Amino acid sequence: MLLRLSALATVLLAVPVFAQTLKVPLLSESESSILAGARAHEARGDDQRAFEAYRQFLQSDRDTIDVALRFAAMARARLGAEAARARLAEISVTNPALVLAAATLADITVRRKLLDAFVWVHPDYGPAYALLAEEYGKPQFADQPLRDRLRERELLTRFLALDARGKLAERFVDSGVLATWIERAERRLAVLDAALTNAAAAPSARFSRSNSSWLVYLNMPETPVSVGYRLGEVGPFTSTGVAGSLDMRTGRNLANVHFQLPLDTPATAIHVTYRDIGGNVSGPYKIAFDPREVILANDRKTLDDEIPGWANFAGQSHREWLYFNTLMYARCAIRKAEYGFNGSPDREFVLPPCNLANPNATPADAQSAVKMPDDARMIAVRLTFLDGKVETRMYKRP
Repeated sequence: MLLRLSALATVLLAVPVFAQTLKVPLLSESESSILAGARAHEARGDDQRAFEAYRQFLQSDRDTIDVALRFAAMARARLGAEAARARLAEISVTNPALVLAAATLADITVRRKLLDAFVWVHPDYGPAYALLAEEYGKPQFADQPLRDRLRERELLTRFLALDARGKLAERFVDSGVLATWIERAERRLAVLDAALTNAAAAPSARFSRSNSSWLVYLNMPETPVSVGYRLGEVGPFTSTGVAGSLDMRTGRNLANVHFQLPLDTPATAIHVTYRDIGGNVSGPYKIAFDPREVILANDRKTLDDEIPGWANFAGQSHREWLYFNTLMYARCAIRKAEYGFNGSPDREFVLPPCNLANPNATPADAQSAVKMPDDARMIAVRLTFLDGKVETRMYKRP
């Protein structure tokens, strides 16, 4: 994670080249002298004089975030958070570095909002992106809502983009501190990129049909606390309820990620919303539902699978009958079925018409098998799909 205020203070104290970096062009001789004195007082353990020296330096309205954060850390330790924020405001309410440092002292419930507001007002102030990214970040992704991961990645990307444009150095007195910020941002961004590569950003759905209802299985981009759905563009959302197991992170029941729809549900849009572990509501997300397209897609998937195959053998020693049960089951995706023995398919197997009201049932009067000649050794099955694609598969007689 990026440096928190206390950690940043530790780094500032630990960098031995601080005094050497005071000779950067942005500081006047007087400012360099004051800052060198502050550092010397700290090294001797004279926090009172160091505190006053930092305050004197900042009164020059110098916009340096590393010094402002160091002073804020000392002020908080000496005065408490609220009094420290007041002390920073006494020095200046127009210096961006002091305004930003004061925001980091705010209560955790409002700190993110203050930093967000600062970024909005100062879109080119690079250090603010790093500090705000820290508010969205957590070391363990399992406990970090997806929207926070995405926001953290966006902020770190902007921070490093400003570095590429040379817009960060002017905000720091100590180049060593800046280098630490950049290194941490690069490392964290690499971890985020790896975790988010190919990750779903929105819910999707898988549909299956039973004899009594449509079953909708939601694929969620993260583990939700609650899920709601709505058919069409208006109306209230219906909760999916809770599952019978607990979320080990929260101790609460896991939300159901599936629900049922009546078989006669027409083509419509399903809108899904959910609440993440952080309490944020995401959505609504629109998922198209077309019963006919779902039936055709599911049948096509059944036919694309190698098992159970387009032809099955049965009878005494597999010598008599050739069954086309898979073709019967998934016939809605087939325009034409042909088969043949010991060569190319040369005869048609006539399938019953597709019945979308009961697509996978075999009519009672349908013939699902043909008798094989004794000399049949190889069976060829050729399907012409609804999209015009033609595919042939060969099966060896057992």
